[in-house]
Amino acid sequence: MADISVIIPCYNVALYIDRCLTTITSQTIGIDALEIICVDDASTDDTWANLQTWEQRYPDNIMLIHCDENGRQGTARNIGLSYASADWIAFIDSDDWVELDYFEKLYAITQLGECDIVSCQNIRDFSTSLTYFDDRSTGKENRFMLIDTVEKRKLFFNLQSAGFAAWGKIIRKDLLIDNQIYFPERLAYEDSYWGPLLHFYAERVYLIEESLYHYFVNRQSTVLQMDADYHTDWLTVQSMKWNAWEERGFLAEYREELEYDFLCTCYLGFLKINFLRYTQPSYSLFLLAKEITLEKVSNHQQNKYIKEGLTEFYLALLDSLTLPISKDQFLQLAEYSKSYWNAAKK
Repeated sequence: MADISVIIPCYNVALYIDRCLTTITSQTIGIDALEIICVDDASTDDTWANLQTWEQRYPDNIMLIHCDENGRQGTARNIGLSYASADWIAFIDSDDWVELDYFEKLYAITQLGECDIVSCQNIRDFSTSLTYFDDRSTGKENRFMLIDTVEKRKLFFNLQSAGFAAWGKIIRKDLLIDNQIYFPERLAYEDSYWGPLLHFYAERVYLIEESLYHYFVNRQSTVLQMDADYHTDWLTVQSMKWNAWEERGFLAEYREELEYDFLCTCYLGFLKINFLRYTQPSYSLFLLAKEITLEKVSNHQQNKYIKEGLTEFYLALLDSLTLPISKDQFLQLAEYSKSYWNAAKK
């Protein structure tokens, strides 16, 4: 039986899936250690035909699943997880790729002692061809984290130490199944629900300070599309996340940490989406984000993490949560914020 089930959600990635699968089938750990599950999410290009070619090449190692309706990445990942037979799970996005010793490096740690997650670093990669990193070191030491107290859990959660994204790590399958850590379905931005939830259940985490994962900056990706209806999914997913925390009993012990996270994601996170992903930022959506946030977090000024964790720019943005902001003032704030973020890129 394979050691790792590799789950790859695929939607209209005919241009990129060959690069992704080339690096996975060429892993130094050996292909027989991997169960590669590709879930085609009702692609309309040649993705499915490309996947069938790969399955014919590796019939014992690649499993294909075809969806008749598009359910977005969360649905595809959940479907892949339901088919996974290995003890360890890896999620890889189909336009990304990995270093050739990615799985050997991560899996070797699991053989040294008990772990729930083994994570590595990633680099944003703009390459349209298959390239590998010349320098993978981050200059930091690898470290093992034992999260066995409430205070350690608070720090682990606040820092999102294992990474909020599904990719860039391997995860013990039982951790996901036993704690029902699944992705929201038919919604964009599913990672922003799943990643924080994962941080409440992992107890033994190993962080490899090497860049082994290539995160492709795809201009056609979900998060970079302009004026897309699904950008409002961000608010839906944040509300789902809060409801999950409430249902699972986390608020009693971790309310201040969760309120800080909600301020940063539901409010500040959506401000950035609103300002950068809409040709004309929406005042109505701005008011909706305020309403949703204030319903959950009524007295954010008292939160101890705000001054510790936010820069002056984000503190100023957070002021708009409780100030009466007119539409003209909102548009001025949007222009100022875009100028700030564009300057920060340079």
